Amino acid sequence: MSRNPEGYYRVYKIPKYGKGYRQIEAPRRFLKLTQRWIHDYILSQVQIPSVVHGFVRGRDIFTNAEPHLKHKNIMVVDIKDFFPSIKAKRVSHIYRELGFPVKVANRLTGLCTFNGRLPQGAPTSPTLANIVFSPTDATLVNLAKEWDCEYTRYADDLVFSGERYFSKKDMLQVIRIVEEAGFKINIRKSRIIGSGARQIVAGLVVNQKGLPPRYKRMQWRAIFHQSALSPQKYRGDGLRLTGIAAFVNRYDKALASRYMEIGNRVKEEESTSS
Repeated sequence: MSRNPEGYYRVYKIPKYGKGYRQIEAPRRFLKLTQRWIHDYILSQVQIPSVVHGFVRGRDIFTNAEPHLKHKNIMVVDIKDFFPSIKAKRVSHIYRELGFPVKVANRLTGLCTFNGRLPQGAPTSPTLANIVFSPTDATLVNLAKEWDCEYTRYADDLVFSGERYFSKKDMLQVIRIVEEAGFKINIRKSRIIGSGARQIVAGLVVNQKGLPPRYKRMQWRAIFHQSALSPQKYRGDGLRLTGIAAFVNRYDKALASRYMEIGNRVKEEESTSS
């Protein structure tokens, strides 16, 4: 772990799913509180397009998946280094568009950026990224209408779905629009999926119903089965278990209720043993 020269951020890396690491720049306490104030009293007032489901109150991966359920074909385009791609100049432009004088806009920008770009880990970064990308969302919505299909975005995942048989030409058209907006595409994670294959959108399988992959559901089933039999062996995992139960509640309330009961039992075990 290292610090930036000003000492306002803790910088560290966490493993990505698969290969490599993601660098996190976590603001220290006072800066984080300041960024939360900026988010709550300034940025949260900006309306985010309805097709955007990441980092928006009342929307999540399930609402993002709904428009794509049971569609014949899906095209997913992944943006590379979404937050770090947004430089301070673009952030300052947002604050000026919101009516702040140049000096104030620049000061707000300084509070929300790290090394001249959006940090991965600041409370303000997700909403700022959504605002910056909103004009591109509008362009992609119009493109989806031309194709007679659905479009949504969850963070850096752009998803198109419908009866259309998407082609490499279609993907190149989306890539051109995104690159003209100043972003790069992660080709390795971008794909076209037909109805005969497992269609995953932001971690949910959408061929029939928006669910986590079967292997993940089986893992959770095994964990809760074992923790129900031996809750003392899962001390320290109570919060994680109730968090999983809350997630499961989005698609199976009866199962979630059983999981939540087990998770609470583990938490009780933790409190009595402390």
